[in-house]
Amino acid sequence: MKKLLMAFNKENTSKTKRGLSLMLGSVKSASLGISASVLAFAVAGNTVAFAQSGTSASPTFDAKAMAHSLSAVDAALPAPAMVWTRANYGTGGVALRNRGAGSIGVSGVTGAVQAAFIYWAVIGANAASGSIIVQRRFPTPVASVTLTGTVVGVGPNPCWVAATTPITVYRAAIPLSIATGNGDYEVRLLPGAGGSTAGGDPWVGTQVLPLWEGASVVIVGTGAGTVNLFDVGFAGATFITPFNYTLTLAGAGTPATSFLWDNIGADGQIGGFPGRAATASVSGETTTINGLLLSGPGSTMDLTGDWNGSSGFPLPQLWDDTGHAFTLPTPASTLSITFGPDTGQTDCLTTVANVVQF
Repeated sequence: MKKLLMAFNKENTSKTKRGLSLMLGSVKSASLGISASVLAFAVAGNTVAFAQSGTSASPTFDAKAMAHSLSAVDAALPAPAMVWTRANYGTGGVALRNRGAGSIGVSGVTGAVQAAFIYWAVIGANAASGSIIVQRRFPTPVASVTLTGTVVGVGPNPCWVAATTPITVYRAAIPLSIATGNGDYEVRLLPGAGGSTAGGDPWVGTQVLPLWEGASVVIVGTGAGTVNLFDVGFAGATFITPFNYTLTLAGAGTPATSFLWDNIGADGQIGGFPGRAATASVSGETTTINGLLLSGPGSTMDLTGDWNGSSGFPLPQLWDDTGHAFTLPTPASTLSITFGPDTGQTDCLTTVANVVQF
């Protein structure tokens, strides 16, 4: 979440702390019933346009474009994109803003690998941004492959540049000769795929497109559970909390009471200006599933939120790959998930994927 909303919050604190709901655009998903081109916010039922003069942290925004109004997101997602039985999984992520490469560690996978994927998200993507290099560094021998992604979601960017510049979420299958299970995987950008690879603080200096958010690896192994992977119809939804959606589970073992759930998302942060400066209004998102407060302020399970850029601490932040194990009091075949509201509702966030095991 950038200077756009920080400026808005200063002038409108009394009106917005309880009244912001996201209007989405340019997410071409019939299942979510969304089709437009920009971000806007509803305050007390009225659409608010944001005017922003150009700064080194945040270029000029198109106020007219950002005033496009739609109904707030509160949707049941389509069936999972993929289902595996007799399975388990592990995930890992790395933030990639202003970087040319990063390392992803994956743990927790057991048995033979059934499938492996990499996700990444880019603001203002170019042709080179649609591919990525994945190298297994451990266990040896070292092996690498260049992968071309499939677009699984496109939406308005999370408040970094002009509203007409989208964020694109990609997925690619990793060959099982590369993704052999738990280990260390390096990801590298192709030449020209990122606007800057100098490692600068994202909140200092001029933004140069394309802006990479991060990448995550998902590996599905063999075990006693059923694994569901959700992305199409979900990836690329940009929002300010509260944000609500429902996952309808599929496969053997439903309904269930015990779950593993991993959330992969773009643009989480703890504050900004510079990025190490934490604020409660940005870092205080909560996660609730079927009424159970899993994380964030007030949780007795995990005080750390799921949208704080934890895959890139201390900098550049802007990518999260978080997970929870939880038990519900009654069996469920759907998971109703709510992010937020946080203490100030001032962080723009983008969904990438959810993985569930039961």
